[in-house]
Amino acid sequence: MSNALTTFLDKVELPVLSDEALAEAIRDAQQEDGYTGRDNLTYIDFSGKLGRYRAGRDKDDMDPERLFFFEPMTALKGWICWKDGKPVGRVEWPYLLKDREVGRDELDDHGPYNEGRGEGWFTSRGFGVIALDGSGEQYKFSTNTVSAKNAVEDVMNSIAGNAGKAQPSLPIIRFEKEEFEAQGQKNWKPKFIIEAWVTREAATAFFDGNMPLEDLLNGVEPKKLTKK
Repeated sequence: MSNALTTFLDKVELPVLSDEALAEAIRDAQQEDGYTGRDNLTYIDFSGKLGRYRAGRDKDDMDPERLFFFEPMTALKGWICWKDGKPVGRVEWPYLLKDREVGRDELDDHGPYNEGRGEGWFTSRGFGVIALDGSGEQYKFSTNTVSAKNAVEDVMNSIAGNAGKAQPSLPIIRFEKEEFEAQGQKNWKPKFIIEAWVTREAATAFFDGNMPLEDLLNGVEPKKLTKK
């Protein structure tokens, strides 16, 4: 698992989209169906009606007790266009790079849209995580629902709060959910539980194999480790 963190950042910090229309169409289709792409990311979405995460081509459940490292540099903003019940356009850019932001007036027109069926362009949010169970598995979560986007923003706000206080600002999260009611209907939304905060030095030590998970979760710093 050596250098897994660096490799992960190299893969997901850049925009996903290719300049070639064919590559763009293939990746959009794979992401829609949850396939693992050539960057070895398994895609995750969340169904508010079903109250479950769906990971990969088989739409597997996410273990709510499984821990993941959330890297802020992988966070994404974007747009997704829905038509005829499926995405027909997608644009993404790094959350932290405002100069790459794409405005609504720059988006391709796939109309006409039936707004009553939820067609058109919608803002999206996403992020990448690495499993901490030794598998090194990498996942990308993305969404355009209001409740799920708010859940992503909650994590980003917490990161900003810790960073502003010079505290460990890289979260270890679990994929949870919570029930809510809107317009008289019960529904579900994602909830990303922050189990621990770590520093970049500690995360790097863990992914290089120089720190056990227990020490990472307990806030141990590499300089405090004693050689055996």
